[in-house]
Amino acid sequence: MNKEQLSSWYSILLSGLIFLHALLLFLLFWQDQVNLPWAFQLFGRFHPLILHLPIGLGVLLPFVHLLRRPLGEHAFYLSFRFVLYLTAFSAAITALFGFFLSQESGFEPELLVFHQWAGLAVAWMYLLLLILFDRLLVNPFQAFIGSMLGVLLLSLAGHGGANITHGENYLMELWQPEKEVKAPTGESVLFEGAIQPILEKKCVSCHNDQKTKGQLNMSSVAKMLQGGKHGDLWKAGDVSKSLFLQRAHLPLEHKEHMPPKGKSQLTPDEILLLEAWVKEGASLDKKIKAYPPALQISKLVARLFAIPASIEIPKREYPFSAASESDLQAVNSPFCSVYPMSSDAPALQADFYVAKRFELKTLENLSKVADQLVGINLAKMPIKDENLSLLAQFPNLEKLNLNFTEISGANLKALMSNKKLVSLSLSGTKITANQLQPLIVQLPLLKEVFIWNTGIASEQIASWKKTFPKIRWEEGFVPSDEKLMINPPILVNENFFLGPQDKVVFKHTIQGTSIHYTLDKEKEPDSLGTLITQGPIDIPAFTVVKTLATKPGWLASKVVKNTFYKYHFVPDSVYLLTQAEAKWQAKGASTLKDLIQGKRDTRGLANDTWIGFQQQDADALFEFKQAKAVKGMTVSYLRKQDSNIFSPLEIEIWAGNSAKTLKKVASVKPEQPAENGGYSPQAINIPLPSGNFTHYRMLAKRIKRFPAYVKDKANPAIIKLDEVLFY
Repeated sequence: MNKEQLSSWYSILLSGLIFLHALLLFLLFWQDQVNLPWAFQLFGRFHPLILHLPIGLGVLLPFVHLLRRPLGEHAFYLSFRFVLYLTAFSAAITALFGFFLSQESGFEPELLVFHQWAGLAVAWMYLLLLILFDRLLVNPFQAFIGSMLGVLLLSLAGHGGANITHGENYLMELWQPEKEVKAPTGESVLFEGAIQPILEKKCVSCHNDQKTKGQLNMSSVAKMLQGGKHGDLWKAGDVSKSLFLQRAHLPLEHKEHMPPKGKSQLTPDEILLLEAWVKEGASLDKKIKAYPPALQISKLVARLFAIPASIEIPKREYPFSAASESDLQAVNSPFCSVYPMSSDAPALQADFYVAKRFELKTLENLSKVADQLVGINLAKMPIKDENLSLLAQFPNLEKLNLNFTEISGANLKALMSNKKLVSLSLSGTKITANQLQPLIVQLPLLKEVFIWNTGIASEQIASWKKTFPKIRWEEGFVPSDEKLMINPPILVNENFFLGPQDKVVFKHTIQGTSIHYTLDKEKEPDSLGTLITQGPIDIPAFTVVKTLATKPGWLASKVVKNTFYKYHFVPDSVYLLTQAEAKWQAKGASTLKDLIQGKRDTRGLANDTWIGFQQQDADALFEFKQAKAVKGMTVSYLRKQDSNIFSPLEIEIWAGNSAKTLKKVASVKPEQPAENGGYSPQAINIPLPSGNFTHYRMLAKRIKRFPAYVKDKANPAIIKLDEVLFY
């Protein structure tokens, strides 16, 4: 190949490189609007393979200068030029394949953005160096400086990629010495001695004062208790609802698995210890030796800290033999679990689940293992006063949980025969001090009583503390002069689409709390002028319900807003009179009546909850087999002005008893935003005049003239609809 041919090929390659780099810029700036076919995402899987090419070639470039004198100026120029072309081309292809790979879900957004732009900087750096060297003939020393700068950018991009695949701060972890943890003993507090060191080692690197992923900071106990954007870190007594354990049990490849892939993972023993700690109440001040042997917490701590016999608790001896396998099988059921409290002891624990499935005969059936039962958990079961006599059949019962049952205390004396009771939980019941006092006197081994949320006066509890100093009285939160903010009301509803008989229900875990609310979107709830819930709240149509909680001695809670959609009728059929855009077809006409709330777009996944119209107005016909007296319609739509998705300019409603005899019965103009904004679901109620009709038509018109803040005025505005409800 002669010089002219070689130069021609290099020119073609340079033109291709310039096109690739322009394409990369376009894709990165408009990646939210890019929806790649499956084949392109397949190319992205080659990114981890080919990225080694620009790395190796980029590192080779500076070393070509070492051969400058042995090769001579001409040979050096040809060699450097050839390697530089290869480096620039491989960097561009690697960046392009990396973009294809980024369209898959599961990457940390902040890390991904850094790596994307660092990779683009590498590609453009080598393109500019190529143009300067090949066209402007910069001197070799300047080319050397440029190649070294390329190595620096490669290092930054590589570090960003390592953070994505191996965990953040992957390289620097090698220079961070591990904090020395003092081996705990039986006198150590479990949380301080074992739980907190595990969390510091496996979690704090991503959840600290400098980096609070998910708005969660675990650098101190106080900050852990504040939780993050997904709620509390753990739920005392409930492993299944403790967020950090849920995340730990997700598959390693899952994007929400914690610790993330590449970070040091929790060991099986660490997970067992964390689960046992949560199950037993997630205490922050309970000593290791105070935990029941059945949990084997001392053994787990000993294994984790390599201190074999230092905190072992002596094996407890029981005056009864183990139950037979046949008896154990006979007393177990789907809603009652009976199990040994440890592998080497005959003592049994019985836990009841699902109040609606509770049956007294299941409790009576426990007589088969009456001698072995030392613990019974009946919390939240529909146990009544007259049922307490059934517990007399368990002579070795040590721990009884009757929290939030239906007992009032009238038959509390039935527990006097359970002389071995050590722990008694009566929280959330209606017992009185006069009913509990005689029982306390008759139970000589009693060490702890749980009576928070019972209404027993604090003065009475103070008196008991003096009279019975060996008993620990758990009375929950005791108000002081310092006022604390009460937690907000809890929404009971699981679905935000409410049918004809459905109502909005709130609750609060603290007795005596008032829940104030307002249905007026222009007002905020307060402790004086707004309504107080006396039960379920009935809403007429689409409504934003604002609530707050108040209680004497507390500061009012934060205001909580919840949006609900009410419907009384669901059309039998829906027909689109105008065609939706191909890329926003969703589930077709049925999208408008599927009662599934619109969701945000997730990169790499199709969104079938919003149906979109851009070239035409949205026009749909709703048909009922029998005429309905509809009072109004609710139209749910999306507003996302930064993507040219706007509220409808006008919505017209037509009604009649056939598709050909429709008359316009209502027209509204939704509010148009005065400034740019992101994802914002909206809805509007449209009252209709009285009348019984079988057919309703909804015509949502697109805006034709964009506000001044819109940058892209070349394409028509978009309407995206979710639900059309009839009330």
